[in-house]
Amino acid sequence: MSFYRSRPKAEEEKCSDPAKARSRALDILCAREIGSAQLYERLCSSFTRQAAAAAVAEMVELDYVNDRRYAEVRAHGLLMARKSRRAAAQNLRQKGLDQQQIQQALEQVYAPDEEGRDPELAAACALVESRYLGKLRAGRRDLVVAALQRRGFAYPVIREAVRQAEEEL
Repeated sequence: MSFYRSRPKAEEEKCSDPAKARSRALDILCAREIGSAQLYERLCSSFTRQAAAAAVAEMVELDYVNDRRYAEVRAHGLLMARKSRRAAAQNLRQKGLDQQQIQQALEQVYAPDEEGRDPELAAACALVESRYLGKLRAGRRDLVVAALQRRGFAYPVIREAVRQAEEEL
């Protein structure tokens, strides 16, 4: 397998066999779970739009592709990667999910836990402790705030995360 992408195929060079498109869709889904829009886009590079759409529809019908499940899993992974709610929403939009699916996934994943702790605040605190504690020790609170703002955290979350980190110093 080549690491370089080949040139895009002309429409007349694309395969129109739905069975081959279905087989390729299963190969793609064996590697990782992806959304229906991503699957369609990947199939359209080698197959006609009709064959790709038929393969995606069949995968959705068989529940091999489930955008709601994919959105939840992806949102949870982004939270574990210490991403803000805004950054997670942007990432999910880039994956081709609609606004309703994004909203539902974020409400479920970024909801406060049973003890009332905010997972976004926990992610910001962990980020401050792991990457920006040296800057806080040097008195460069402004740099830490700016870095967290670039990562998409809301200012009240940033203020609380920095306050908690400064208390530990």
